Amino acid sequence: MEMVTLIHTRWPKDEFIYEPSTGDNIDDVDDLSAEERGALYRTAGRPLTRPANRKRISGLWGTMMMVVGGPIRLSRFDHKLEQQLLADEVEVEFTMNNRKVYAAIKGDVSSTRLYTTIERYRANDGTVNEWDIGYVRMVGRDTPYGLRVERNNSVVRTLRNGHDGICIRVLGGATAQQRGILIHEAPHVGWVIGCIGPRPHGDRRAFDNRPGNPADQTVREIVGELARRGGNGSLFVLRA
Repeated sequence: MEMVTLIHTRWPKDEFIYEPSTGDNIDDVDDLSAEERGALYRTAGRPLTRPANRKRISGLWGTMMMVVGGPIRLSRFDHKLEQQLLADEVEVEFTMNNRKVYAAIKGDVSSTRLYTTIERYRANDGTVNEWDIGYVRMVGRDTPYGLRVERNNSVVRTLRNGHDGICIRVLGGATAQQRGILIHEAPHVGWVIGCIGPRPHGDRRAFDNRPGNPADQTVREIVGELARRGGNGSLFVLRA
């Protein structure tokens, strides 16, 4: 039986900041010194010894592959699965961001497609915890999370007047916050807090919040593939 599997990675780590005043993404913030980063979150002249007083919307770029084919039980970077394969499985190899991904699949791969994703990263004051997390996000693991298409979601409907609330719920999170994570349209990263926003591969623009924008089209494309196969699927978040 054919199904949809999404494989997601945040490697290599690639941070950006959305600037509401211009509607643009500032994409050169990975190599800032501690002093330069601290200054981003403070008004001009405010010492770095004082608490941050300027809100920033920090995000992470990611890559997602949609695999249509047999069910995938196990997926990871770099290491072949070998003895972990079950009797009715074969190992398939994908490439994401010039890095090998190995998966145990029961059946064949019919098609693959790549997307770029956005997620929130640092807290509004620029901080992260000891696990490099500012906002909640799904953690990496070799086994999949479940996916379920949802329509009329009350939170997603707030994107704009007339939005139908279409989204994909991620199932199997370890905490209440993780169990609230969705995959949904995000014209810019300010629209995702914990959730994942897919868009066309390589497109790093902030889009206008209007029906049919590229993020809207991408989510509906994935939802369509899931809906044609019963509305359910799986998601792998790869360990870096």
